[in-house]
Formats: sequence, C-alpha cells, structure tokens
Amino acid sequence: MRFALLVALSHLKGRRHTAGVSAIGLVSVIGVTVGVTALIMVLAVMEGFEVDLRQKILGSNAHVVVLHYDGYFGDYRETQNVLNSVEGVAAVAPFVYTEAMIQGRFGSAGIIVKGMDLGLTTTVTDVQENLVLGPRGALTTEQEKAAVIRDLRNPPKSIAQSIEDTDDLPGIIVGVQLANQLSLFPGDRIHVINPVGGGQGLMGAPMPHVRPFRIAGIFNSGMYEYDTKWTYVAIPDLQTFLKVDDKVTGFEIRGHDIEDSAAIKASIDKTVGYPFYSNHWKSLNKSLFEALALEKVVMGLILSLIVMVASLNIVGMLILVVVTRTREISILRAMGASAQRVLQIFVFEGVIIGLLGTAIGTVLGLAGCEALREYKFPLDTDVYYLDTLPVVVQYDTVGVVAFSAVGICFLATLYPALIAARIRPVDGLRYE
Repeated sequence: MRFALLVALSHLKGRRHTAGVSAIGLVSVIGVTVGVTALIMVLAVMEGFEVDLRQKILGSNAHVVVLHYDGYFGDYRETQNVLNSVEGVAAVAPFVYTEAMIQGRFGSAGIIVKGMDLGLTTTVTDVQENLVLGPRGALTTEQEKAAVIRDLRNPPKSIAQSIEDTDDLPGIIVGVQLANQLSLFPGDRIHVINPVGGGQGLMGAPMPHVRPFRIAGIFNSGMYEYDTKWTYVAIPDLQTFLKVDDKVTGFEIRGHDIEDSAAIKASIDKTVGYPFYSNHWKSLNKSLFEALALEKVVMGLILSLIVMVASLNIVGMLILVVVTRTREISILRAMGASAQRVLQIFVFEGVIIGLLGTAIGTVLGLAGCEALREYKFPLDTDVYYLDTLPVVVQYDTVGVVAFSAVGICFLATLYPALIAARIRPVDGLRYE
C-alpha cells in the first residue's frame, strides 16, 4: 500500500517530459475545488432561505391549527382546556378568521381579518414581536409592543390622528406593505367591509356590512403575502362585526418542539375527534417546502456537473499516464508487482487529486459562507422578502458534498486503472 502511494505521488509530481500530465492534474484539482466551493456556498444560501422562510411562516402561524367542520362554533372554552392537556402542547389560543375588504382614504384592498385573544395569541405567534409602528411612533421595546396589543380594543390617540377625530373605535393592526399601498398610519380611521354581512336588500340582493376601525399598529413579518393581506383585531370586535355572538373559528397551538407538530396533531385528533380536525405547519405549507427541497436537489445535481467535468480531466490524465509510462508499468510487473498493486497506484492518483481539491474547496466554501454572513450581501427587497442574503451552514451537508466529490473522483479512476492493471510485462518491453 505504501509503495503504491509513493509511486502515485511520483507520477503526479511529474518530470520535464511529462509536464503536460502535471498540468492536467492541476486543472483537475482546480475543477474539483471550484465545484466543491460552489456547492457548499450555494447549498448554504438555499438552506438559509429555507430556514428564514420557515421562521417567518411560523412567526405568523401556529405549529398546529384546530378547526371545526361547521365553521364557527361556540362553547369553545371546554375544548380549549382539553387541548391544553394534550402532551406536547405548550400554548393554545382561540381565533376568529374571515375575509373582508378594507377601505382607507386612498384606496381599498381585500384582506384577511384575524380576531385574536389579546392575552393568549402572543404565546402562539410572533405578532407582538413583529410590530414596528404604534400610536406614538416606532416601537423599540417589548413593553411598547405589548401596550399596542393590550390596548387594541380602544387604542390611544395617535400623534398623527386628526384633532376632530375623537371617536372611540376598536383598533386594527395591519401589515407594512398594506399600509404602504393605502398610505395608512397609526390613528387613521378605516372601514372594514363584509360584502354579504348586512342581510338582504331589495330584490334579495346581499347587502354589505361596514364597521369603522382605527389603525392601532403596523407589523412587519418579512413575508410579502402576510404583510399585504393579514390584519389583526380583538376577538370580541370581530365577533360583533360578523354577528356570530361568542363563537370562534378554531384554535392555534404551539408545541414545545416544532419537530413534534405531527405527533401533536395525531394526539389532538385522537383526543378531541369529530367534529374537530387539525393541520400542522408542515402539511399546510407542504407544497412550498417540497418545492424548496426539490430546488436544492436539482441545484446540487447541476453544480455537481462541475466536479464531473473535473473527473473527466482525471480520466484523461490517467490514460495519458498509462500511455506514456507503459514501459515503467511493464518493468514493475516484471519485477513482481501484481495487477492489483498497479490498480492501486492509479486509483491513488485520482483519489489524491479528489482529496486535495475537496479539502481546498471545503475550506474556501466555508470561508465564503462566513464572508457572506459577515458582510451581509444586500438583496432587493422589491424582489425578495429579505434585505440580506441568508447563509446557514449545515455540516452534514458539507460532509455529503465532500464525500460525493471524492467518490466521483474515485469512480473516474477505475477505467484507466483497469487498463493499466491489464498491461503485461511483455507489452512494454517487447521492443526494448
């Protein structure tokens, strides 16, 4: 084994008349290095996007959602107590959900209105942490954000509120993108419209129901879909608006461990049963995360082509070595070296190239990821939902990349190594 390794190293070093072989070997090392570096950095960025997206989705949504087949239902507090007793459940909050329209001074838009329990919703979602603007301006402390939630049913007068507008109105929290579209600010009076909530008019046509609200705060979840559509009000105010008495749409549940969401869902289905049903965050966003996983796999395969091209250089280099060193190989065979030993020599040559390129590429890839994380590469927020490039290095992924690169280089050595192993002593010494 040591003998084969020494001969392989001597071949890679080369001599003056085999400088071309050494050049091809150097190109192969560079190719493997570039491929491994690109793979590690791209996969780290894609992992960063997936992790950040998951955090933002779970910030605005609970781990598990429990709904009722009949839609709105009453007498929900007993069910809430049962859900709190389910193993793995950390917090439970009832909610009311509906679609409506919002009318401001400068336009209207379709929205989703979510009625939240002011004391419990903050334990299952990050709506409080996402608040950025309140009646007195920018929210910089947790106490200021908590005050916006606490006073949501009757928000305090805003610094931008008109002097003539002194009506006590229920508060509503809107997303930053929706606020930008409609030029909304804390203190503004808006109208929420239920297109079919006002009963029947002439000729049996449905009549809209309109109720005024006051902007109590603005949140920024980082997700364009949520920041343009979602709004929050207190449960009693939305129940009054929908005329559903003391009824709710369902429950939001946060577990102790996000990875236990499927198990919690199964326990809930077994505990409460029909007419309730539940969904967890993985199933609710299944298509999105499957698309991200597929994109990661496809991108990995595409970038692996760089390593495969480098492996073709290894094949060409080793075949060239076999052709130029047929006499030396024959002499080794004549001196007693077995075909297996010759095979080892050429396998070692390719593996050494793979190990060297992979080692350098791994170091450069991790350094590049650290540089991207440190210098925060900026992104266009009009295109992406992030302002900087997210980077998350998973070392098991790095290990898979490194192992795959070395494996590809190993496979590339087999054909030329088999050719060299089949050379008989007489083939290279016949005309000497």
